[in-house]
Amino acid sequence: MRFLATALTVSLVAGCSTTTYQISNAELVRLAQLPPEQRGQSVRVTQQLTDADLGQPQPVTAETQIVLFPPIIVGPGPLLVGPDPRRRDGWGRGANFSGGGNLGGVNGAHGVHGGGGGGFHLSGGAGGDGRGLAIAALVIAAVAIVAVGAVEGSRYDGFVQLHPMHPLWLFGKDGSQVVMPLAWLDPQSAAFSDHALVRSGEGPWHALGRAPLDRQGFTYALLFGTGSFASADGSKKLGTSSTIQLGYYITQQFGIVSSLYFGWRDNDEQQTLFETRYTLEAQGYPVAVGPLHLGLYGGGGGALRLEDGVPPANGDDSSWAVMGGALGQLDINTRLALTARLGQTYAHGERMTDALFGISVY
Repeated sequence: MRFLATALTVSLVAGCSTTTYQISNAELVRLAQLPPEQRGQSVRVTQQLTDADLGQPQPVTAETQIVLFPPIIVGPGPLLVGPDPRRRDGWGRGANFSGGGNLGGVNGAHGVHGGGGGGFHLSGGAGGDGRGLAIAALVIAAVAIVAVGAVEGSRYDGFVQLHPMHPLWLFGKDGSQVVMPLAWLDPQSAAFSDHALVRSGEGPWHALGRAPLDRQGFTYALLFGTGSFASADGSKKLGTSSTIQLGYYITQQFGIVSSLYFGWRDNDEQQTLFETRYTLEAQGYPVAVGPLHLGLYGGGGGALRLEDGVPPANGDDSSWAVMGGALGQLDINTRLALTARLGQTYAHGERMTDALFGISVY
Protein backbone atom coordinates (compact mmCIF):
# COMPACT_ATOMS: atom_id res chain seq x y z
CA MET A 1 0.00 0.00 0.00
CA ARG A 2 2.89 2.38 0.72
CA PHE A 3 4.29 1.71 -2.76
CA LEU A 4 0.87 2.31 -4.31
CA ALA A 5 0.45 5.60 -2.44
CA THR A 6 3.91 6.73 -3.53
CA ALA A 7 3.21 5.82 -7.16
CA LEU A 8 -0.05 7.74 -7.11
CA THR A 9 1.54 10.82 -5.55
CA VAL A 10 4.37 10.91 -8.08
CA SER A 11 1.95 10.34 -10.94
CA LEU A 12 -0.43 13.10 -9.92
CA VAL A 13 2.38 15.60 -9.34
CA ALA A 14 3.92 14.77 -12.73
CA GLY A 15 0.59 15.07 -14.52
CA CYS A 16 -0.76 18.25 -12.92
CA SER A 17 2.13 20.63 -12.27
CA THR A 18 3.56 21.21 -15.76
CA THR A 19 2.90 24.39 -17.75
CA THR A 20 4.08 23.14 -21.17
CA TYR A 21 1.50 21.96 -23.71
CA GLN A 22 1.99 20.31 -27.09
CA ILE A 23 0.17 21.15 -30.32
CA SER A 24 0.16 18.39 -32.94
CA ASN A 25 1.15 18.82 -36.58
CA ALA A 26 -2.46 18.26 -37.68
CA GLU A 27 -3.65 21.04 -35.37
CA LEU A 28 -0.92 23.39 -36.65
CA VAL A 29 -2.00 22.76 -40.24
CA ARG A 30 -5.62 23.48 -39.26
CA LEU A 31 -4.71 26.70 -37.43
CA ALA A 32 -2.61 27.94 -40.36
CA GLN A 33 -5.73 27.88 -42.56
CA LEU A 34 -7.62 30.27 -40.27
CA PRO A 35 -7.40 34.06 -40.34
CA PRO A 36 -4.47 35.07 -38.08
CA GLU A 37 -6.61 37.05 -35.66
CA GLN A 38 -8.93 34.03 -35.13
CA ARG A 39 -6.36 31.30 -34.50
CA GLY A 40 -6.30 31.69 -30.75
CA GLN A 41 -10.05 31.25 -30.27
CA SER A 42 -9.80 27.45 -29.90
CA VAL A 43 -6.49 25.56 -29.91
CA ARG A 44 -6.18 21.82 -29.16
CA VAL A 45 -3.36 21.21 -26.67
CA THR A 46 -2.05 18.27 -24.63
CA GLN A 47 -0.31 18.86 -21.30
CA GLN A 48 3.21 17.42 -21.15
CA LEU A 49 4.60 15.22 -18.37
CA THR A 50 7.62 17.50 -17.93
CA ASP A 51 8.25 21.17 -18.64
CA ALA A 52 10.40 21.85 -21.69
CA ASP A 53 13.39 24.16 -21.35
CA LEU A 54 12.40 26.91 -23.78
CA GLY A 55 14.20 29.82 -22.14
CA GLN A 56 13.06 32.59 -19.80
CA PRO A 57 9.31 33.29 -20.18
CA GLN A 58 8.37 36.80 -21.28
CA PRO A 59 4.57 36.69 -21.51
CA VAL A 60 2.25 38.74 -23.65
CA THR A 61 -0.79 40.34 -22.05
CA ALA A 62 -4.35 41.05 -23.11
CA GLU A 63 -3.17 44.54 -24.15
CA THR A 64 -0.38 43.30 -26.43
CA GLN A 65 -0.70 44.76 -29.93
CA ILE A 66 -1.68 42.18 -32.55
CA VAL A 67 0.68 42.32 -35.55
CA LEU A 68 -0.75 40.21 -38.35
CA PHE A 69 1.51 40.87 -41.34
CA PRO A 70 5.09 41.62 -40.27
CA PRO A 71 7.13 43.30 -43.05
CA ILE A 72 10.37 41.72 -44.23
CA ILE A 73 13.44 43.91 -43.60
CA VAL A 74 16.41 43.11 -45.82
CA GLY A 75 19.89 44.30 -44.88
CA PRO A 76 23.35 43.10 -43.88
CA GLY A 77 23.33 39.91 -41.82
CA PRO A 78 20.43 37.47 -41.39
CA LEU A 79 16.94 37.94 -42.79
CA LEU A 80 14.69 39.67 -40.25
CA VAL A 81 10.95 39.23 -40.08
CA GLY A 82 8.93 41.61 -37.94
CA PRO A 83 7.98 45.24 -37.35
CA ASP A 84 10.57 47.97 -37.76
CA PRO A 85 12.97 47.46 -34.80
CA ARG A 86 12.99 51.24 -34.22
CA ARG A 87 9.35 51.07 -33.06
CA ARG A 88 8.67 50.68 -29.35
CA ASP A 89 5.19 49.20 -29.57
CA GLY A 90 5.88 46.11 -31.68
CA TRP A 91 7.90 42.94 -31.58
CA GLY A 92 11.56 44.00 -31.67
CA ARG A 93 13.83 42.22 -34.14
CA GLY A 94 11.18 39.63 -34.92
CA ALA A 95 12.21 36.24 -36.27
CA ASN A 96 15.87 35.63 -36.98
CA PHE A 97 16.47 33.01 -39.69
CA SER A 98 20.01 31.74 -40.16
CA GLY A 99 21.96 28.97 -41.90
CA GLY A 100 19.92 25.82 -41.27
CA GLY A 101 16.59 27.60 -41.06
CA ASN A 102 16.55 27.94 -37.26
CA LEU A 103 14.76 30.95 -35.87
CA GLY A 104 16.76 32.90 -33.33
CA GLY A 105 14.16 34.62 -31.14
CA VAL A 106 11.52 37.28 -30.80
CA ASN A 107 12.40 40.25 -28.61
CA GLY A 108 10.91 43.55 -27.56
CA ALA A 109 8.23 44.85 -25.24
CA HIS A 110 6.37 41.56 -25.38
CA GLY A 111 9.01 39.37 -27.03
CA VAL A 112 10.31 35.89 -26.43
CA HIS A 113 13.96 34.82 -26.21
CA GLY A 114 14.91 31.37 -27.54
CA GLY A 115 16.46 29.65 -25.35
CA GLY A 116 11.55 -5.94 1.82
CA GLY A 117 8.65 -7.87 1.97
CA GLY A 118 8.75 -11.49 2.82
CA GLY A 119 8.54 -12.70 -0.77
CA PHE A 120 5.78 -14.63 -2.57
CA HIS A 121 4.74 -18.15 -1.55
CA LEU A 122 3.54 -20.69 -4.11
CA SER A 123 0.99 -23.31 -3.13
CA GLY A 124 0.93 -27.04 -3.93
CA GLY A 125 0.03 -28.20 -7.49
CA ALA A 126 0.53 -26.67 -10.92
CA GLY A 127 -2.96 -25.15 -10.93
CA GLY A 128 -2.48 -23.58 -7.53
CA ASP A 129 0.97 -22.29 -8.48
CA GLY A 130 -0.44 -20.79 -11.68
CA ARG A 131 -3.19 -19.06 -9.74
CA GLY A 132 -0.65 -17.65 -7.26
CA LEU A 133 1.55 -16.27 -10.03
CA ALA A 134 -1.49 -14.83 -11.80
CA ILE A 135 -2.60 -13.00 -8.64
CA ALA A 136 0.89 -11.53 -8.25
CA ALA A 137 0.87 -10.37 -11.90
CA LEU A 138 -2.59 -8.85 -11.52
CA VAL A 139 -1.53 -6.89 -8.41
CA ILE A 140 1.39 -5.42 -10.37
CA ALA A 141 -0.90 -4.68 -13.33
CA ALA A 142 -3.42 -2.99 -11.01
CA VAL A 143 -0.75 -0.73 -9.49
CA ALA A 144 0.46 0.12 -13.01
CA ILE A 145 -2.95 1.00 -14.37
CA VAL A 146 -3.79 3.13 -11.33
CA ALA A 147 -0.53 5.05 -11.78
CA VAL A 148 -0.89 5.40 -15.56
CA GLY A 149 -4.57 6.27 -15.22
CA ALA A 150 -3.78 8.92 -12.62
CA VAL A 151 -1.24 10.57 -14.93
CA GLU A 152 -3.35 10.43 -18.07
CA GLY A 153 -6.54 11.35 -16.26
CA SER A 154 -5.00 14.40 -14.60
CA ARG A 155 -3.27 15.77 -17.71
CA TYR A 156 -5.29 18.43 -19.52
CA ASP A 157 -6.01 17.34 -23.08
CA GLY A 158 -8.45 19.69 -24.71
CA PHE A 159 -9.02 23.18 -26.04
CA VAL A 160 -7.74 26.55 -24.86
CA GLN A 161 -8.18 30.16 -25.92
CA LEU A 162 -4.93 32.06 -26.56
CA HIS A 163 -3.88 35.58 -27.46
CA PRO A 164 -2.99 35.75 -31.20
CA MET A 165 0.53 36.89 -30.22
CA HIS A 166 1.08 33.98 -27.80
CA PRO A 167 4.62 32.59 -28.39
CA LEU A 168 4.55 29.42 -30.46
CA TRP A 169 7.63 27.18 -30.27
CA LEU A 170 7.82 25.12 -33.47
CA PHE A 171 9.95 21.97 -33.72
CA GLY A 172 10.82 21.06 -37.30
CA LYS A 173 10.93 17.55 -38.68
CA ASP A 174 14.67 18.06 -39.22
CA GLY A 175 15.26 18.91 -35.55
CA SER A 176 15.32 22.69 -35.99
CA GLN A 177 13.43 25.09 -33.70
CA VAL A 178 11.45 28.19 -34.57
CA VAL A 179 9.65 30.62 -32.30
CA MET A 180 6.99 33.03 -33.54
CA PRO A 181 3.62 34.44 -32.45
CA LEU A 182 0.64 32.21 -33.19
CA ALA A 183 -0.73 34.84 -35.58
CA TRP A 184 2.40 34.55 -37.76
CA LEU A 185 2.06 30.82 -38.41
CA ASP A 186 1.92 30.13 -42.15
CA PRO A 187 0.99 26.89 -43.99
CA GLN A 188 4.61 26.16 -44.96
CA SER A 189 5.86 26.42 -41.37
CA ALA A 190 2.96 24.28 -40.14
CA ALA A 191 3.62 21.55 -42.72
CA PHE A 192 7.35 21.54 -41.93
CA SER A 193 6.79 21.25 -38.15
CA ASP A 194 6.58 17.97 -36.28
CA HIS A 195 4.81 19.68 -33.36
CA ALA A 196 4.77 22.91 -31.37
CA LEU A 197 4.89 23.81 -27.69
CA VAL A 198 3.16 26.63 -25.82
CA ARG A 199 3.46 27.62 -22.16
CA SER A 200 0.44 28.60 -20.13
CA GLY A 201 2.40 31.32 -18.32
CA GLU A 202 3.34 33.21 -21.48
CA GLY A 203 -0.01 34.83 -22.14
CA PRO A 204 -3.74 34.87 -21.37
CA TRP A 205 -4.84 31.23 -20.97
CA HIS A 206 -8.48 30.17 -20.86
CA ALA A 207 -9.35 26.45 -20.79
CA LEU A 208 -12.42 25.73 -22.94
CA GLY A 209 -12.90 22.08 -21.93
CA ARG A 210 -11.43 18.63 -22.43
CA ALA A 211 -11.63 16.86 -25.78
CA PRO A 212 -13.82 13.73 -26.19
CA LEU A 213 -12.31 10.27 -25.74
CA ASP A 214 -9.34 9.85 -28.08
CA ARG A 215 -8.31 6.21 -28.57
CA GLN A 216 -5.74 6.71 -31.32
CA GLY A 217 -2.33 5.55 -30.12
CA PHE A 218 -1.24 3.07 -27.45
CA THR A 219 -3.73 1.56 -25.02
CA TYR A 220 -3.55 -0.33 -21.73
CA ALA A 221 -6.50 -2.05 -20.04
CA LEU A 222 -7.21 -4.19 -16.99
CA LEU A 223 -10.52 -6.05 -16.71
CA PHE A 224 -12.01 -8.38 -14.08
CA GLY A 225 -15.14 -10.50 -13.97
CA THR A 226 -16.38 -14.05 -14.25
CA GLY A 227 -16.10 -16.84 -16.81
CA SER A 228 -16.86 -20.49 -17.34
CA PHE A 229 -13.99 -22.99 -17.41
CA ALA A 230 -14.05 -26.54 -18.74
CA SER A 231 -12.57 -29.26 -16.52
CA ALA A 232 -10.90 -32.43 -17.74
CA ASP A 233 -14.03 -34.31 -16.58
CA GLY A 234 -16.16 -32.27 -19.03
CA SER A 235 -17.91 -30.09 -16.46
CA LYS A 236 -18.13 -26.32 -16.94
CA LYS A 237 -18.58 -23.94 -14.03
CA LEU A 238 -18.06 -20.25 -13.34
CA GLY A 239 -14.90 -18.86 -11.77
CA THR A 240 -12.76 -15.74 -11.48
CA SER A 241 -11.75 -14.19 -14.79
CA SER A 242 -9.34 -11.36 -15.69
CA THR A 243 -7.30 -9.97 -18.57
CA ILE A 244 -4.38 -7.57 -19.04
CA GLN A 245 -4.34 -5.86 -22.45
CA LEU A 246 -1.75 -3.84 -24.36
CA GLY A 247 -2.24 -2.59 -27.88
CA TYR A 248 -2.44 0.21 -30.40
CA TYR A 249 -5.43 1.95 -31.96
CA ILE A 250 -4.72 2.79 -35.59
CA THR A 251 -7.79 5.03 -35.77
CA GLN A 252 -10.30 6.31 -33.26
CA GLN A 253 -12.54 3.27 -33.93
CA PHE A 254 -10.12 0.40 -34.72
CA GLY A 255 -7.23 -1.15 -32.79
CA ILE A 256 -5.08 -4.28 -32.45
CA VAL A 257 -4.68 -5.52 -28.86
CA SER A 258 -2.69 -8.33 -27.23
CA SER A 259 -4.31 -9.98 -24.22
CA LEU A 260 -2.98 -12.06 -21.31
CA TYR A 261 -5.95 -13.81 -19.73
CA PHE A 262 -6.09 -15.51 -16.31
CA GLY A 263 -8.95 -17.51 -14.82
CA TRP A 264 -9.47 -20.11 -12.10
CA ARG A 265 -12.06 -22.05 -10.12
CA ASP A 266 -12.33 -25.09 -7.88
CA ASN A 267 -13.04 -28.37 -9.64
CA ASP A 268 -15.13 -31.27 -8.29
CA GLU A 269 -12.11 -32.51 -6.31
CA GLN A 270 -11.94 -29.13 -4.53
CA GLN A 271 -8.62 -28.50 -6.24
CA THR A 272 -7.59 -25.62 -8.48
CA LEU A 273 -8.34 -25.43 -12.18
CA PHE A 274 -6.22 -22.63 -13.67
CA GLU A 275 -6.61 -21.28 -17.20
CA THR A 276 -4.38 -18.82 -19.08
CA ARG A 277 -4.75 -17.55 -22.65
CA TYR A 278 -2.38 -15.46 -24.74
CA THR A 279 -4.18 -13.96 -27.69
CA LEU A 280 -4.19 -11.18 -30.26
CA GLU A 281 -7.46 -9.51 -31.16
CA ALA A 282 -8.97 -6.79 -33.31
CA GLN A 283 -11.30 -4.32 -31.61
CA GLY A 284 -13.73 -1.91 -33.26
CA TYR A 285 -16.14 0.71 -31.92
CA PRO A 286 -18.30 1.74 -34.90
CA VAL A 287 -21.24 3.01 -32.83
CA ALA A 288 -21.15 6.08 -30.58
CA VAL A 289 -24.09 7.65 -28.78
CA GLY A 290 -22.76 10.55 -26.74
CA PRO A 291 -20.30 9.13 -24.19
CA LEU A 292 -21.45 5.53 -24.86
CA HIS A 293 -19.58 3.45 -27.44
CA LEU A 294 -20.53 -0.01 -28.73
CA GLY A 295 -18.36 -2.42 -30.67
CA LEU A 296 -17.08 -5.93 -31.33
CA TYR A 297 -13.86 -7.88 -30.87
CA GLY A 298 -12.43 -11.07 -32.28
CA GLY A 299 -9.13 -12.92 -32.41
CA GLY A 300 -7.19 -15.97 -31.41
CA GLY A 301 -4.06 -17.44 -29.87
CA GLY A 302 -3.19 -20.18 -27.41
CA ALA A 303 -4.71 -21.53 -24.20
CA LEU A 304 -3.21 -23.56 -21.34
CA ARG A 305 -5.15 -25.40 -18.60
CA LEU A 306 -3.48 -26.64 -15.42
CA GLU A 307 -5.77 -28.70 -13.19
CA ASP A 308 -4.94 -30.18 -9.81
CA GLY A 309 -6.62 -33.20 -8.18
CA VAL A 310 -6.56 -35.47 -11.24
CA PRO A 311 -3.89 -37.99 -12.29
CA PRO A 312 -0.71 -36.33 -13.60
CA ALA A 313 -1.13 -34.81 -17.08
CA ASN A 314 -4.79 -35.88 -17.36
CA GLY A 315 -6.09 -32.47 -16.28
CA ASP A 316 -3.50 -30.38 -18.09
CA ASP A 317 -4.14 -29.35 -21.66
CA SER A 318 -2.94 -26.84 -24.24
CA SER A 319 -4.81 -25.86 -27.37
CA TRP A 320 -5.58 -23.10 -29.80
CA ALA A 321 -8.07 -20.48 -28.62
CA VAL A 322 -10.54 -18.54 -30.79
CA MET A 323 -12.73 -15.86 -29.24
CA GLY A 324 -15.12 -13.02 -30.04
CA GLY A 325 -17.87 -10.95 -28.54
CA ALA A 326 -19.35 -7.53 -27.81
CA LEU A 327 -17.72 -4.42 -26.35
CA GLY A 328 -19.15 -1.45 -24.51
CA GLN A 329 -17.37 1.69 -23.35
CA LEU A 330 -18.29 4.78 -21.34
CA ASP A 331 -16.11 7.90 -21.54
CA ILE A 332 -14.51 9.25 -18.37
CA ASN A 333 -12.39 11.87 -20.15
CA THR A 334 -10.10 12.18 -23.17
CA ARG A 335 -7.74 9.40 -22.04
CA LEU A 336 -9.83 7.14 -19.78
CA ALA A 337 -12.88 4.94 -20.35
CA LEU A 338 -14.83 2.28 -18.47
CA THR A 339 -14.86 -0.88 -20.59
CA ALA A 340 -17.12 -3.94 -20.54
CA ARG A 341 -16.99 -7.05 -22.71
CA LEU A 342 -19.16 -10.14 -23.07
CA GLY A 343 -17.84 -12.95 -25.21
CA GLN A 344 -17.14 -16.59 -25.91
CA THR A 345 -13.93 -18.57 -26.32
CA TYR A 346 -13.46 -21.94 -27.99
CA ALA A 347 -10.53 -23.85 -26.47
CA HIS A 348 -9.76 -27.41 -25.22
CA GLY A 349 -12.59 -28.60 -27.46
CA GLU A 350 -15.13 -26.63 -25.41
CA ARG A 351 -17.02 -23.36 -25.73
CA MET A 352 -16.63 -21.08 -22.70
CA THR A 353 -18.06 -17.65 -21.86
CA ASP A 354 -16.79 -14.63 -19.91
CA ALA A 355 -18.07 -11.24 -18.78
CA LEU A 356 -15.45 -8.64 -17.83
CA PHE A 357 -15.42 -5.02 -16.67
CA GLY A 358 -12.60 -2.58 -15.99
CA ILE A 359 -10.74 0.51 -17.16
CA SER A 360 -8.92 1.36 -20.40
CA VAL A 361 -6.23 4.04 -20.70
CA TYR A 362 -5.34 5.63 -24.05
